[in-house]
Amino acid sequence: MSAEGRVSLPLKMHQGTHYQVFGDTTKPTIVLVHGVGLDHTMWQSQVRSLTSNYQVLTYDLTGHGLSQHATPATDLATLAQQLLQLMDHLQLPKVNLVGFSLGGLVARVFATAHNERLNSLVIMNSVFNRSAQLRSAILYRIAQVDQHGPSANIDQALERWFSPAYARANPAYMVQLRNKVLNNHRPSYSRCYRLFGEGDNAAAAQLDQISCPTLVMTGALDPGSTPTMSHALADKIEGASTHIITAARHMMPVENANQVNQCLADFLARHNL
Repeated sequence: MSAEGRVSLPLKMHQGTHYQVFGDTTKPTIVLVHGVGLDHTMWQSQVRSLTSNYQVLTYDLTGHGLSQHATPATDLATLAQQLLQLMDHLQLPKVNLVGFSLGGLVARVFATAHNERLNSLVIMNSVFNRSAQLRSAILYRIAQVDQHGPSANIDQALERWFSPAYARANPAYMVQLRNKVLNNHRPSYSRCYRLFGEGDNAAAAQLDQISCPTLVMTGALDPGSTPTMSHALADKIEGASTHIITAARHMMPVENANQVNQCLADFLARHNL
């Protein structure tokens, strides 16, 4: 730690959790929780944007990146407990929590159990109450992942996540991301993909226990985490608002980083006076 309170803690581990902290320790903390098959590095654009006004914590969920492998007993409550333990380790009494996709499910479960530890909550590109058609499609993909591991449907996933124009303009990144997903620990990926696939109604009956300022956001063209889902989820949380980014698909923190960063900055500024 420098005299100015500025920290950068690469490759830190606590009880099997890999994490990094960026920014000024005297400022409010934002925790960014990634999606299934990804890791903390998906948030690079947000880290660059937010560290001028916040301390930013990124980490690898259990079963991902450099964190410990998932087990058959790993569930969304386990992943929420992982976050709680990391916050306690870093002596963070309250944070602003941002969860993407699977991370949005983790954030939702965490918020229903530990609302007092949150200044604010952002649920981004996350599922809620899938339709029968979407439920059938995800159950098929779960079965394919169980059979083939991370390679199952990877090309179709990338097509859902990014626009064709972005994929054409960023071939090196697309190869890097594809390899990251393929290199996941197979049993961990299968377990966490199932949590993502079956968890759309996780903690649904407890959503009224969330009282911190909440934003639910997604892309207008996200085929799996739809605007309809975001509006329905926000309706279950008192005072929650929604924001739909025009022309954005699933991986909007990467492809639409400027719009996401501005939305986060505006929302966070209102709730971190």
